[in-house]
Amino acid sequence: MDPIRAARDVDRAERSADRGPEPRGLGAAVKGEPVSEEKASEEKKTTPVVAEAEKQEKILNALQSVLDPEIGLSVIDLDLIREVAFTPEEAEIKMVLTTPFCPYGPMLINQIQSVSETAAEMPVKVTVLPDRWEAPPWLR
Repeated sequence: MDPIRAARDVDRAERSADRGPEPRGLGAAVKGEPVSEEKASEEKKTTPVVAEAEKQEKILNALQSVLDPEIGLSVIDLDLIREVAFTPEEAEIKMVLTTPFCPYGPMLINQIQSVSETAAEMPVKVTVLPDRWEAPPWLR
């Protein structure tokens, strides 16, 4: 290899190492690297989904601490939580109760809302579905 070309390659590698890794995504345009509209659009779509997945995981982990006082198991273990959905303004938890007239229903709903709002750091709406609860097979 030509010694001048080799020196140039080494110089480029050193300058590249000094700058650190090349920026990616939407921040790349700030550094002067053009970002295609397709790539920017793709990142806008996936970033909220990742954030929602993280918040959903935080909520579900936090709900492990909410126990049904009659049964002594968490609302997660009892499969009372049917869905966790997100809008830009709030999260919504859809759940069922163990019985239609569960005496601890209001207390459970308040605990679920409180624990979830703390975990997700956003308002949470709890909706009780009219569906019938089926005990998990391991509980029967």
